[in-house]
Amino acid sequence: MNQEHEYIAVMGTLGSGKTTAARLLSRELNFTLNEETVEENAFLPRFYQDMKRWAFHSQTFFLMEKIRQMIATKSQLKTTPVVQDTPIVQDVFSYAKAQHALGNMDDAEWALYRKIYEEYAPMFPKPDLIVFLDTSIAEIERRIRERGRGFEQDIPTEYLRLLDSLNREWLAQNNDIPVIVFHSDSLDISRNKDVQAQFVSLVRNALHPPATTDPLAS
Repeated sequence: MNQEHEYIAVMGTLGSGKTTAARLLSRELNFTLNEETVEENAFLPRFYQDMKRWAFHSQTFFLMEKIRQMIATKSQLKTTPVVQDTPIVQDVFSYAKAQHALGNMDDAEWALYRKIYEEYAPMFPKPDLIVFLDTSIAEIERRIRERGRGFEQDIPTEYLRLLDSLNREWLAQNNDIPVIVFHSDSLDISRNKDVQAQFVSLVRNALHPPATTDPLAS
């Protein structure tokens, strides 16, 4: 492990259930929970109305909030294990990178955004484990409708596909943080107690693999 206490980050495409999963892990594993601040971002509803006008503002708000949270997490890990709703790499290499790919952030804005991130990145603790919620686009769209945030209801399917693709691209390139994948389409961790137990057990075993007995050992 990289810190005095364990550090888990829950990753997944918008609407995949990251907050629900992080809250469950916090409760069952007795980890301190660090959540996203979606409702505090005054630029987010404007962004969904006019992505090109507000992308840089919205993404930079999230970046600065996450930088603040990462610095706080480094201190927290001295005294408590932490579970984080969305790792900072997803903010940078999925959400923000998507805006640059779509032309909603121009080259200068993307370069400034990356410069801010790279200035602080050496200070950040590294997760001991990333839990990736593998969720189909159809299921993500159903969950977005169900949770009912007004500004999310008209999100284009192609935008969700791009976010999902960028998440998977980063995971494919990651070679230094352990990752476990939870296929969540038909496994409802928000209501099903058996699935909740299965999910928590999967994460617990990834953090602390059960000892195996070598049949050849004397």
